[in-house]
Amino acid sequence: MIFQNDEGYFSSLAPDQVFDTERQAAQFDKRQALKLARDGGKRDTRSLDKLITLWYRLHGKTLRDHVRLRKNLYRIAERLGNPIASDLTREAFAHYREQRSLEVSTVTINREHAYLRAMFNELTRLGVIEFENPLLTLRPFREREKELRYLTHDEIGRLLLACQTFSNRSLIYIVKICLATGARWGEAEQLKPSQIKNHQITFLNTKSTKNRTVPIQPRLYDELKALSPVTDKRLFLSSLSAFRKAVAKAALDLPTGQMTHVLRHTFASHYVINGGNIVKLRDVLGHSEITTTMRYAHLAPDHLEETLLLNPLNQHLDGF
Repeated sequence: MIFQNDEGYFSSLAPDQVFDTERQAAQFDKRQALKLARDGGKRDTRSLDKLITLWYRLHGKTLRDHVRLRKNLYRIAERLGNPIASDLTREAFAHYREQRSLEVSTVTINREHAYLRAMFNELTRLGVIEFENPLLTLRPFREREKELRYLTHDEIGRLLLACQTFSNRSLIYIVKICLATGARWGEAEQLKPSQIKNHQITFLNTKSTKNRTVPIQPRLYDELKALSPVTDKRLFLSSLSAFRKAVAKAALDLPTGQMTHVLRHTFASHYVINGGNIVKLRDVLGHSEITTTMRYAHLAPDHLEETLLLNPLNQHLDGF
């Protein structure tokens, strides 16, 4: 099977070799097919890294986080010993997971599992492979629900004061945007001036790939519109390092892995605590599934309030 990309033409049987013309690629493909027939009939002998390369050229490079995904897949192939892809079995990957569990978290293992499974699924849809996805029926590990840390009003005040003490003039505004809209750090930090208008911020290139628009308070809007952009395409300086220092200066104790994300959790938590609608919160945060947003439901003031009225002990309290 012959494919074309920006580099030229290549065969699905050897994606590393690129040709200038379709004819050259077709001739090479035919030779490879004949060699395959001589060596073992229809058995697919391509190594795992060859299929990763092919997946990347035909599909992976269109994904938002394609560079990191490709590197992760190559690392997985290397740790597995780069086997013939069609020889990879559920049992082999299960043993791989067992070894990885000594080094990394369950979350990381499940992500690797999901990356590799999705790659095989896409290659099947593309018609590149005919063998069954070896990870299709392998269930991921059960993950423990993480603590969703959010900042109290006192902590928010300390953080904002700490941000104002740094020379990085963008820091305070990025933090304010995250607290006011629930934006991810990268979404706020990479804003263009054109994304702020009509008392709203429109977030582009989001994790869900869908743009979303969130209203902001008039005072914050005026502050942002008065800023001088860093460049024509960026309103803010890179400020992650300054934020880490501000968190330390404000003496905030945060769980591992929740440095900037605590701002998003803080917005969502206070939104629900103050009686906000969980479905509308999903739209504001840009979650693809309502189940993700439901993590905050327990913070609602009336959450499970019915247990006070409907539990069976109520009718027996006076007698005991």
